[in-house]
Amino acid sequence: MRIPKDQNKPVSSLAAGAAWFLRPVVITSALLSSTPASADGLDTAYFLAMQPYAVLKRASVACGKPIGEHVAYKQRMLDILRGVPDIDIRAASRDIEQAYQTDAHLGGLDCTDGLQDRYKQVIERGVDRDLEYLAEEVLNRQRRNQ
Repeated sequence: MRIPKDQNKPVSSLAAGAAWFLRPVVITSALLSSTPASADGLDTAYFLAMQPYAVLKRASVACGKPIGEHVAYKQRMLDILRGVPDIDIRAASRDIEQAYQTDAHLGGLDCTDGLQDRYKQVIERGVDRDLEYLAEEVLNRQRRNQ
């Protein structure tokens, strides 16, 4: 396949980073939705729930925050996702880890003030909020499939 010259321009690192960051969302959509190209409440809730995990794990790796926080968060998230009919839990687990990898790729593995601020915001806001939203959307999906 030949690419026209004007489409062969280099992509900025920001655009490439954004594309890399959105990759898990597209994969998640394919896993959780009956129509891969559509986004529904469950896709959004899943994406939002992955963000605190990425911050908790990055803070654990980079800043020495408690490992148990991100481990427990991921386990709770996977327990909630088990309620989705026909979900591939292993693929979901890989997607959650990919969210961390993407966050680490974009933000680095140094313990920065910015990372510590994000960690503080996640803790102060409460990690349950995103998990509760995810659980609510899983329940909505179950009701629609009955």
